Amino acid sequence: MPRQKKDAKILNIKLAREISNQLEQFCEESGISKTIATEKILSKYFEEYFSRPEEERTLFK
Repeated sequence: MPRQKKDAKILNIKLAREISNQLEQFCEESGISKTIATEKILSKYFEEYFSRPEEERTLFK
């Protein structure tokens, strides 16, 4: 039985070479795909970001 597709949206981005290299190294070491790694990394960042009061939300701290 085929696996059910997840509700998703395609995102194409250009990454700085160093960030791309770090992502590839992370994925090789952890054994997870770039898609899953990116989802988890962004999810963690957004969780932190949105947990702060609006007046304290800045792009980078």
